[in-house]
Amino acid sequence: MFRAGFIHVIRTATTERRVAQHGGDGVAQRARRDHSPHIGSIGTGWATGWLVAVAAGLAGLVCFACSGSKSPPPIEGGVAPRQCSGSALCVGATIHMCQGDMIGDEIEDCAPSGQVCSLARCTSPDCQMAEANASSVVGCLFYTLEAETVGEDQANPTSFLVSNPGGDAATVEIQRPSVGADGTTQWMGGTSTPVPSGQSGRLVLPGGAEVTGIGTRIGGAVRISSDRPVTVVEIEGDDVAQNATSTGGTMILPLQSLGISYLSVTYPEMATPAIANIPGSRGGAARVMVIGTQQGTTIHFLPFGAVSAAPGDGFGGLAAGEDYPVVLNDGDVFQIYSGADGEDLTGSLVTAGQPIAVFSGNISTTYGSQVTGINSPDMAHEQMPPIATWSQTYVAASLTPQSNIDCTSFFGTSGASIWRVLAATNGTSVTFEGPGVDTLQLLPAGGVAAPLEQPLALDAGQAASLIGVGSFTVAGTYPILVTQGMDCEPSLSLAIAVDAGTLVKSLPFAVLPNFDQLLGIVRPQSTEVDLDGSAIPDGAFQSVGEMFEVAEVPLGACPPNQGVCPHVLTGAAGFGMTLRGMDVQSSYALTAPGLRCDPGNEVCLN
Repeated sequence: MFRAGFIHVIRTATTERRVAQHGGDGVAQRARRDHSPHIGSIGTGWATGWLVAVAAGLAGLVCFACSGSKSPPPIEGGVAPRQCSGSALCVGATIHMCQGDMIGDEIEDCAPSGQVCSLARCTSPDCQMAEANASSVVGCLFYTLEAETVGEDQANPTSFLVSNPGGDAATVEIQRPSVGADGTTQWMGGTSTPVPSGQSGRLVLPGGAEVTGIGTRIGGAVRISSDRPVTVVEIEGDDVAQNATSTGGTMILPLQSLGISYLSVTYPEMATPAIANIPGSRGGAARVMVIGTQQGTTIHFLPFGAVSAAPGDGFGGLAAGEDYPVVLNDGDVFQIYSGADGEDLTGSLVTAGQPIAVFSGNISTTYGSQVTGINSPDMAHEQMPPIATWSQTYVAASLTPQSNIDCTSFFGTSGASIWRVLAATNGTSVTFEGPGVDTLQLLPAGGVAAPLEQPLALDAGQAASLIGVGSFTVAGTYPILVTQGMDCEPSLSLAIAVDAGTLVKSLPFAVLPNFDQLLGIVRPQSTEVDLDGSAIPDGAFQSVGEMFEVAEVPLGACPPNQGVCPHVLTGAAGFGMTLRGMDVQSSYALTAPGLRCDPGNEVCLN
């Protein structure tokens, strides 16, 4: 029987617990606990404090680059009052230290080397221009990590597929942090590759640097740095060698598009027989991973439901809504897992005073399904967009399994997907339209699937899960987040945001060999979208409502001797793209996130 935990209810949590430093692969740096009365039920303390945190994120977000690009007050005596909120910032073409909240001494002048200052480093004018856009997947500096995978795949590499849309060649490298005795971080260059204009390259991070355990891994992050604007796709577990049992993928957000307030999406932990038979699967645990990008960043993790955490990690667990503060430096990673069947980290709130990167999903999952067949457990992995960039309207573009896999459906209906809809605001009303709506079934916590009744009502942090065949449109009265999980081989990917300004007009991307690749393309009705210079036929599209159409577009095989295969989508009226790859044993899915930039927030104007 399919089991999953779906519309949650916020429960009263304990107001205090014994605080202990706890491990994983490093020592968690704990901030002083906030004893303010912000824990309770919806409409009282906890929800109020939670919503205040979200509101602060909405007001203070989004654009890390924009705040650094505004001209500060004139410097007098080397120090000026100003919002110097990171380790350093740009003042014209020079980099200055942040001393508290003041602009301090000059660190470096970029001008003599013919460079400019952007995001507190010397870089090219092209990167500076790209980094002024806080609602883009194109950038020059990307924070990520090598996520823990199941035991059999821990030696497998992680691949970064880098695509260069510009007119000049880019030099791209993997960087790892080196942490000094005083806690400062220096980023050290490693493997690099040239990526010609209009082409793609593959950077490989060998296995063995996974972030494991619960707590803080000091210096556990990875950076992808480029001297020209690029896009980056990450494939966990790779599978170029066709030896992976579990893979996951996501498109990485550049630093300037990161935010300070996030909600996570996972699947409930469920140790099904297939999961239990996999060493290192952690019982199908849900997880959230947070990466610091600035020194001394205090993050607050507030789980929506209780978290017992995995046994043996020295972690005592958290009650629903309990604030867990941790201090991260540049390149540190905080990770938390669920620890018991039914626990779900969906709706968990992560806030910070500086930009952070947040990833969530499951180390391995079958969505809780007990069915057997060719389908197999797999990693679910996706980078979460900041709350302030969420949209009110999404197209749920269904990704169907490869035709020759002949699997037994997880959901009892061939070609179905599992969709999760998450709200950030109390009183959010959600409606659905399009050809796939008639098949949608709601999966309540511990209950039996039932036909969807509209509208669907959600409060802040609540998530609904639905199963259905086909594509459709989802609309909320307030911004929402919508995700998809494929049939046969589990995954986690974003639905396609279609609010004004979220569709892209040009998107270079790349794929690896050996996967069966399928695109889901969304376009405004009757507009042209080109794949590699050729128009996708109108007959491939079907309507999902009054304004948008969806097409499933197979990609041709990527030859193994090519290493990586570049593609580009273009469309004058804009489009959205989601992608899946399957190779029978493993799979991944990812979406080019459409980042809405709130026109009421001046730092987001592009």
